[in-house]
Amino acid sequence: MAQKLAERRPVRKRHADARGGKQGSRPVKSATRKGVKALVDERNRDESFLIVGIGASAGGLEAFTQVLQALPSDINMALVLIQHLDPTYKSLLTELLSRTTRLAVEEVTDGIHVKPRHVYVISPNTTMTISERVLHVTPRVEVDHKHTPIDDFLQSLAQDQKNRAIGIILSGTSVDGIRGLRAIKDEGGITIAQDEKSAKYYDLPRSAVAAGCVDLVLRPPDIAKELAKLSRHPYVPYLETERAEKLLPQNALGKIFSLLRKSTGVDFTNYKHATIKRRILRRMLIVKTNTMENYLSYLQTNTGELNSLFQDILINVTEFFREPDTFDALKSEIFPSILKKRSAEDAIRIWVPGCSTGEEVYSLAICMLEYLDHAPVHPQIQIFATDVNEAVLEKARQGVYTASPAISPERLRRFFVKVNGSYQINKTIRRMCVFAKQDVTADPPFSKLDLIICRNLLIYLGPALQKKLIPIFHYALKPTGFLVLGDFETIGEFDSIFKVANKRFKIYSRKPVVTRAALDFSTRYIAEPGQVAQPAAARHVESQVPEVGVLKEADRILLTRYSPASVIVNSDFEIIQFRGRTGAFLEPAPGKASLNILKMAREGMMTELRNALDRAKKSGETVRREAIAIRSDGKYLDVNLETVPLKAQPGRPCFLVAFEEAMPKPVPSITQERARGGKGEKVRRAENFKFARLHQELSTTKDYLQSIIEDKEAANEELKAANEEIQSSNEELQSTNEELETAKEELQSTNEELTTVNEELQNRNLELTQANNDMTNLSASANVPILMLGSDLRLRQWGPLSDKLFSLKASDLGRSIFDINLGFQVPDFEETINEAVDNVVSKEIEAKGPQGRWFLIRVGPYRTTDNKIEGAVLAFVDIDRLKRVEEKLMARSEHLEDLVEERTRMLSNTTRLAAIGETAGMVGHDLRNPLQTIINTIHLAKEAMKVNEASTSGKDFRVESALETIREQADFMNKIVSDLQDYAKQARPTFVEYDMQRLINDTLSSIPVPKAVDVSSSVETGFPKLNVDPSLLRRAFANIITNALQAMPDGGKLRIRAWTSEKLAAVSFQDTGIGIAEDVKAKIFSPLFTTKEKGVGLGLAVTKRLIESHKGDIKVFSKVGEGTTLTVELPLDLKR
Repeated sequence: MAQKLAERRPVRKRHADARGGKQGSRPVKSATRKGVKALVDERNRDESFLIVGIGASAGGLEAFTQVLQALPSDINMALVLIQHLDPTYKSLLTELLSRTTRLAVEEVTDGIHVKPRHVYVISPNTTMTISERVLHVTPRVEVDHKHTPIDDFLQSLAQDQKNRAIGIILSGTSVDGIRGLRAIKDEGGITIAQDEKSAKYYDLPRSAVAAGCVDLVLRPPDIAKELAKLSRHPYVPYLETERAEKLLPQNALGKIFSLLRKSTGVDFTNYKHATIKRRILRRMLIVKTNTMENYLSYLQTNTGELNSLFQDILINVTEFFREPDTFDALKSEIFPSILKKRSAEDAIRIWVPGCSTGEEVYSLAICMLEYLDHAPVHPQIQIFATDVNEAVLEKARQGVYTASPAISPERLRRFFVKVNGSYQINKTIRRMCVFAKQDVTADPPFSKLDLIICRNLLIYLGPALQKKLIPIFHYALKPTGFLVLGDFETIGEFDSIFKVANKRFKIYSRKPVVTRAALDFSTRYIAEPGQVAQPAAARHVESQVPEVGVLKEADRILLTRYSPASVIVNSDFEIIQFRGRTGAFLEPAPGKASLNILKMAREGMMTELRNALDRAKKSGETVRREAIAIRSDGKYLDVNLETVPLKAQPGRPCFLVAFEEAMPKPVPSITQERARGGKGEKVRRAENFKFARLHQELSTTKDYLQSIIEDKEAANEELKAANEEIQSSNEELQSTNEELETAKEELQSTNEELTTVNEELQNRNLELTQANNDMTNLSASANVPILMLGSDLRLRQWGPLSDKLFSLKASDLGRSIFDINLGFQVPDFEETINEAVDNVVSKEIEAKGPQGRWFLIRVGPYRTTDNKIEGAVLAFVDIDRLKRVEEKLMARSEHLEDLVEERTRMLSNTTRLAAIGETAGMVGHDLRNPLQTIINTIHLAKEAMKVNEASTSGKDFRVESALETIREQADFMNKIVSDLQDYAKQARPTFVEYDMQRLINDTLSSIPVPKAVDVSSSVETGFPKLNVDPSLLRRAFANIITNALQAMPDGGKLRIRAWTSEKLAAVSFQDTGIGIAEDVKAKIFSPLFTTKEKGVGLGLAVTKRLIESHKGDIKVFSKVGEGTTLTVELPLDLKR
C-alpha cells in the first residue's frame, strides 16, 4: 500500500518562497570594526554558500528530521544527505523529509548543480560524489564487499570545497564516514557529530569522536543552530579567496605566535603563514568571533582554545600505507641497500620526524618485517618517531586504530590484534617503535641513521627552516643512509650533500663531504609559566642594555663640556672612546680608515706621544709631557699631554690620554727689542733658546728612533719564531676544534636519543604498573580461585582466593601442578590441560574438591597480547549448591517429564499436522492480505501523528504504544503464515549464480542484533559463486541466525564461516549459547516441535526443507553450556 501511495503522489519540492517567505540577508550584529562591515556589504550569498554533507545509518533519519525542523528557511547553505538505503527498494525519503521543512527537497540525479536552501537526498543503490558544486551519481560500488557511500561523498566534498566543507555524522552502527570526516578536517573544514546520548545508535558518532576528527559534538537541534550561525558568519565568503589574507594582519599573527610559544614552547614564526591563517579563520568560525581583536582576547583568556588552535595548526594528515608505491620502492630498492653487508648484530636505525598518530611509522615497520622474511640476516629494527604534539604521540604509542581498506586481510591477521571492535598493533611491532616529543626545527637530531622518512613536513615550513633541516638530516645519516621526502618536497640547493636515488618517489642518498658547516641546536624555545619563551641569546642581549639615570646623564654632560679633551686607548693604542673635543690634537689619517692614536696624532706630536705611551705601559705610572709644539690647522700650538694607565680590567690594560693647550712663555720679539733700543744680546738669546729646543727635540727623536729600531729587530726575530709555532699550533687547534665540534654534535644527538628511550621506558613502566593493578583488582573482585601455569605446567602465579582453597605457600611457586595436592580427583587432568593448550580451546570439568564440594574447573590457554600461548589458566568456580539442587530435581522429575513430554508431543503433532494441509492455503490468502493492510495502515497512522505533533500539546503515548504492539503482533502473525506456507508447499527454487559473502551480509542486515552479541563472518579465499535461490537461502539462514540469537539472551558470540571441501560448499553457524540437550537434538527438525513458550515449531523444519530443495543437508553439533553449531552443506556442482 505504501508503494501505491508513493506512485499516486509525485515527489514534491517545497521552496521557501512557496509560502510567501522571501529570501533576505540577515544583518551581521557587529559594529565594532568597519572592516567586517565592509566585508558583509560585499558579500554575495548565492556565490558564497556552504555545502554540508550529512551521513547517517540506522536511526539517522529521525535525527536528520530534527535538524531540518530546527533550520531557518532562509539559511544560506545546501544540505546533502547520504543515508544507508536498501538497494532493492524504492526510497520514500524525499517524500517524508519534504513534510518537515520549507527547504526544497529532491532526490539526486546525475549532473545536478548544487543550490542554496536545497536538501539533496542520495538515491538507492548508488554512489555519489561532488565536483565543482555538481553532484555526480554512479551505480553502487563495493570495495572488499563494503559499500561506503558516506566516506565516498565526504572525501569528494573535502577535495572540492577545501576548508569551506562541513561534514556531519548522525546516528548509525557502521564506521562509514570516519575517513570522510578526517579528510574534511585535514582540509580545514568543520566537522560535527551527534551527541551520543541523543543518538538512537551511537556506534558511528562514537567512533568518529574516538578517531579525533570531530570539532563539535551536539544534539540535532543544536546542530541546526550551529549551521545557522556558520551561514551568517562574515568571514565565510572569504575562506578561499586572496582577501582572506587581509583579515589577519601580520602584527596580529605575531601576537598569536607569541601566545602559542608561551603555551606550548613551539615557535611558528618561520612556518608557512598561509596555512596557519586558514586554520585561524577556521577556529574563529567555530568559536563564533567576528573580529581578530575579539579572537585575540579570547585566546588570552582561554587556554583550551590555545590548545585547540595548536592542534589545528599541526595538521595530522596520515594513514596506513599512504602512497603505497613509495613503500614498494623502499622494499625493492632501499631495504636491500641498507641490509647489504650488514650483520645480525648491527641494528637498523630509522627516524620518522613529524610522525603524527603513527600510521606511517607502523606501515614502515610492517614493510620492514615483510622484507626481512626473505632476507638472509635479521638485525634488530629501531624506529624513532617524533612529533611536537604530545596528544598524537599518546595515540601512536597505544597503536589502536579502526579498520582501514589500505590494510590487507593478511596484514590485519598477522600484525594486528582485535580489541573492543578496533585493531591494535601487536607488541612485536610496538616494541620496535619509540615515540618521543621533539621539535625537529630546534632539538638535536638522532645520529647514525640508515633511513630518514620525512614526508609532507617540509611543505608546512618556511624557506629558512627548510634550509636548516636538510643539513641536519645529512648529519644524522650514516654515509650510506637515505632520505625520503614527500611528493611536493625537494632538497633545494643542497644537491652537493644529497644525490637523487629515485626521482619519482623523492628518495635521496647521502653524499660524503670533506667539510661541513657547524650545526646550531641552541634555538629551542622553552615555555615557562607566566613568561614568553625566547632564545637565550636574545635574553642575554636584553640583560646588557644599560639603564640611563638622571645622575649618569648629568655626569655625561659635565665630562663632555668641561673636562679636558681626552681619549681612551687599548694596549694596541686603538682608540675605543673619545671624550671632549679632540679635533685640535687628533685628525683622521689619509688612506685606510684607522683609529690608532699614533696615526691620528697631529704633526709634531707622534714621537712624544709614542714615548709617553710606551713608558706608561712599561712602568704602569702616569707619564706627562709638556710644551710639545704641534701644527694644527696651519698654525703652531704648544700642547701638554698626560697618559694615565687604567686598571679597571685585569689583563686588558687601557690608557687615558689627556690633551691641553699649554700657555706660551712670553718671548719679546725682535721688533719690540729694537723699539726699546735693546739690540743684539736679547735677540741672540731668543734665537739660541729656539735652536736649543730644536736640538733637544732632534736628540730625543734620534734616541727614541734608535731604541725603536733595536726593539723592532729583536721583536721581529721573536715574531718570526713565534709565527712558525703559531702556524703549527693553529693547524693542530683547527683539527682539534673540528673533532670537538663533531663530538659535541654526537653527544647532543646521543643525549636526545637517551632522553627519548628513557621517556619510552617510563611510559611502558606506567602501562605495566596499570596492567598489574588492573589484574590484581580483577582477580580479587571475580571471587574465583585462579591458578596460572607456565608452558611446563609449573605454578607461575595464583589469585587471592587460591591460597586459602589449596593451602598454597610461597615455596609452591615453580612446582609442577601435579606435585601439589589440590584436593581434586580428576581423571586425565594432565591430558585435559595439554589438550586445551595445544588446541587453544577452553575445557570445563566438573569435579569434587576440598570438603566434598563441587567445582567447575575451567581450563584455558594462557594467551599473551601478541597471541602467543605460554601456559594455561585454571579457574575453579564453586557450583556445589547448584549441583546438589540439580541432582534433586533430576531425580524427582526425570522419568515423569519424559512420559508427559512424549505423550503431549505425539498428540499435539498428530492434531497440528492434520490441519496444516487444510489451513495453509486458506491462511495464505485470507490472512496475509488483511495483515499487510494492518501494517500499511499503522505506518500511515504513525506518519500522520508526526505531522500533527506540531499542532497538538504533546504526544499520546498510549496510542503510539498501542500501534507499536499491533505492528509487532502483525509481524509475528505474518511470520507464522510464511512458515506454514513454506512447509505446506513444495519449494521450487530459481537458481542464479550468487556470492556467498553478499548473501550472508544481506541476511545479517535484515536481522536486529542485540548489542551484547558479537557477530562476525568470514568466507574462505577463493570461495566460488554458487547456483542457488538467494531468496530461499536468505530465509533459511535468517531462521538459523534468529534461533542462535535467542539462545544467547545474556550475550555471546556468533561466528559464521564458509568454506569448500572436495564437492561440497559448507556454511557453519556457531554460537556460544545454552546448547541443545542430546534428547532434544534429534527432534529439532520435526514440524511443530518447540521448546519455546511462544514458539510454533516450524522454523527449523522449514529451514531443513529449504536446504533440501537445494539438494543439500543441515547438520547440528551441540553441547549444553558450550553452544551449538549448525552446518549447511550444498553441492558445488548444483545444476540450475
